Amino acid sequence: MSAAAALLLLAACAEPQTTDSITAAARERFGERIAPYQDHPSAQMIADLGPPDRDTPNKEGGRKLVWERHDSKTIDDQVLPIVCTVTALTNSDDMVFFVLAGGNTVYCSEVFAANAS
Repeated sequence: MSAAAALLLLAACAEPQTTDSITAAARERFGERIAPYQDHPSAQMIADLGPPDRDTPNKEGGRKLVWERHDSKTIDDQVLPIVCTVTALTNSDDMVFFVLAGGNTVYCSEVFAANAS
């Protein structure tokens, strides 16, 4: 069997990517990117992601930092907005104790995971 035929056979046997598998992979990449900020000073997160779009006090005596990214995709001649919001909460020592992302999981992974320092 030639190498090309073997590659075609392997490709045919590979599992097709589903929406769930693509989303799961994106969620994992994003989690790996954001996890190191947990229990660390917010200064590192700000250095990596840039200044937050919003920075407000929280009830723990720390801050609520919010980064937003916006884009759009054209699907079937329709322009659809996509967004990702990352929110980090810090304590009174400015240590990140909670990080949450919302929006399009794949877009979050692309826009924030790509910025790894």
